Amino acid sequence: MMQQTEILQVGSKNKTLHTFQHLNRSRSFREKNGLFAMEGYRLVSDALGCGAELSAILLTEAAQESYGEALHALAPNVRTLLISDALAKEIADTETAQGVFAIAKMRQELEAFPQQGSRCLLLHCLQDPANLGAILRTADALGTDGVYLYQCCDLYNPKTVRSTMGALFRVPICRVRSMDDFFAHCRTVSLPTCAAVVDRDAKHLKSFDFSGGAVVMIGNEGNGLPREVSDACDHPLTIPMSPQANSLNAAMAAGLFLWEMTRYV
Repeated sequence: MMQQTEILQVGSKNKTLHTFQHLNRSRSFREKNGLFAMEGYRLVSDALGCGAELSAILLTEAAQESYGEALHALAPNVRTLLISDALAKEIADTETAQGVFAIAKMRQELEAFPQQGSRCLLLHCLQDPANLGAILRTADALGTDGVYLYQCCDLYNPKTVRSTMGALFRVPICRVRSMDDFFAHCRTVSLPTCAAVVDRDAKHLKSFDFSGGAVVMIGNEGNGLPREVSDACDHPLTIPMSPQANSLNAAMAAGLFLWEMTRYV
């Protein structure tokens, strides 16, 4: 639904434009408003295909010509604004922007902890948006009953959103406020908890039986899991590596655990 004929330029006082820019820059603004910014045709169309609620779409003239009809078919009642190429370059978070931008409502997240038999991940204090996005993308590809986030970087950081490649709208996600409550729940439903650790004395990943479900906990990029968290888990698990290697990227480690869990689906 095109609402204006003029093309917004750099320096425009348009309220929707300013909202997009604040959403792109500020986590607190995103959380206060329950909105986030998206960039790129693939991401916007994936979001719409998964039922995401958009409040506005911003397009350059070239993007309107290339993608306008398809986006209008997916979101006939969403307000669409035209912006200049110079303005698109200014608000873009990428070097090679397609001229497609949108404001979306944050998605509905899981409200419940995992149940008996679930196969899922808990990410503990991840700080790299690209890692978080890559894990969600892998979880989408391989399947999971849920990804649980404890004090991680912003799920709606533009880098996270882009790197999920649309998985943000498909993977079951839940925020964890208290690790004590999470562990207590897992014990109540007899769901094993596994700590991903770098420890040659820990049980090898491939020798663990995931058929009864489990939560695998992945620590942050620099320090891994805190000792009190890994000690509270039922099973320390490690990924066999060559003697010369001392760690794996968090996203790669999560991918290997997810891959192993698919053998029991």
